[in-house]
Amino acid sequence: MHQSKSLPLLLHAKPKSGSVVDSYQTVSVNCSKCRTRLFRYKKKNGTKSNLVKCYIERISEDSAGVLQQHINMEMGRGEGDDGGDGAKVEEWCCPKCRQRFARRATIHGRPALKMVGGKVRMTKK
Repeated sequence: MHQSKSLPLLLHAKPKSGSVVDSYQTVSVNCSKCRTRLFRYKKKNGTKSNLVKCYIERISEDSAGVLQQHINMEMGRGEGDDGGDGAKVEEWCCPKCRQRFARRATIHGRPALKMVGGKVRMTKK
């Protein structure tokens, strides 16, 4: 007889959202190459730790227009307009120097950006 093993279901905590996030410190995320401010982000512990990922819903100000640019690119693409491979827009680049600073990801079921190491600098305001 063949026994099927079932994998354990891992449940992760959902990231906080809503009024709780409003109390988080706002940090500026800048391109490390040209120092352009890319966006402002609500980060839980401010500048005390490295910026590894950013939940898109916590971006409070889109200074360089990178978020709006990606929204327009995804909205403008039709069902069959992705070159046939079904891939979404993955590259997030600085609009001034074109350096890639992040890639798109889904973390805990929410759209996010995974930062490329050393490509962004985080500052207070």
